[in-house]
Amino acid sequence: MLDRWRMLAGAMIVPPPATVEPGFHWKDFWETAAHIGELISLLFAGIWAYFNFIRSRTYYPRMELGINGDIRAKDKQRFLVPRITLKNIGNSQIKLIQDGTGFKVFTATGEVSAKGELLWSGGEHTYEMFLDHKWIEPGESIFEESTAIPLPEDCVAVRVYARLVAPVGWPQKTNNVWRCSIVLGPTYSEERQKVIS
Repeated sequence: MLDRWRMLAGAMIVPPPATVEPGFHWKDFWETAAHIGELISLLFAGIWAYFNFIRSRTYYPRMELGINGDIRAKDKQRFLVPRITLKNIGNSQIKLIQDGTGFKVFTATGEVSAKGELLWSGGEHTYEMFLDHKWIEPGESIFEESTAIPLPEDCVAVRVYARLVAPVGWPQKTNNVWRCSIVLGPTYSEERQKVIS
């Protein structure tokens, strides 16, 4: 009977756990490398998505370009004083590029085309603008009102056309163009003319 208990006790003895042979295992190495590769891929995909969709939408340059102006008189000579305004309504700083930026002035003498539209002349000279500004901050407004342009005596209307160039995009920036124009008509009544003193 004692032998029988010894046999039962021996059957209940748990064998020792299998030992792992020491050494390098290629299967474990490739599994770990695959997991690291997946993590790196997800990280780059997230960065790419951020810059191409979220950040480009949030920080896309948004500006308001506007023109106004006055026609002022001294004696019988009239002068156009244009006022170009620029407001950064986006969330990013925008660099201003002078190459391609400026405004042109066209005049009309009252001649009309066959369609009944005023015929414009001039516009050969491009006036520079925002020379003192290399960039514009978010929420910032700037303006340019630094020149008085003499008008011909027979001028009945003035058209000012402005063009602004700024880089857009990431990582390869391309130049975007903002355009704006306005038509101003000279006033002939003396009480409404602004006199240059």
